[in-house]
Formats: sequence, structure tokens, C-alpha cells
Amino acid sequence: ALLSAVPIADTSIEKKHIVLEGDIPSAMNPPSGCPFQTRCRWKKDVSGSLCETEIPPIKNLDGGHQIKCHLAKSELEKMEPVIKIAAE
Repeated sequence: ALLSAVPIADTSIEKKHIVLEGDIPSAMNPPSGCPFQTRCRWKKDVSGSLCETEIPPIKNLDGGHQIKCHLAKSELEKMEPVIKIAAE
């Protein structure tokens, strides 16, 4: 969502617009587990209550990218990037 809010003047860049839903977590009393779990649309795809109870581990993805998420790597790899160069 943060990347989708960044203005980009380059017209060869395609960008998805993402709107977060759910509750904004308290900065004074953050939720246990993943700090994004109150607004994450993929939380339902994680088995058990990992998102609510455990901070996610760092996972290495292709291209030198890293993410902290309980989703399976196979699920993460199916996701489309928020910002990409438009096809010519």
C-alpha cells in the first residue's frame, strides 16, 4: 500500500492502487504477533493463529528481496508486484 501511494512521473511504469482495510494498529499498544495483522487481507490464508501470536521470520525472495510474513513462500511468489515497467 505504501508503494502504491508514491507518485511516479515515469509513464513507462505501471502501478497498482492498494487501499488497506481493517483497523489501524495502536502505536502505544501494538498488537501481538505481526504488526500488520489487523489490516492484512492474507491473514485468513495463514493456518492457526500465527499472525496474532508470532512475529513473522525474515524470508528471502528472488531478486534479493526480503519479507517478514507467515504466508508460505509459494503463496508470496504468486503475488503481482505493485510497481512494474509497462510492456511495450
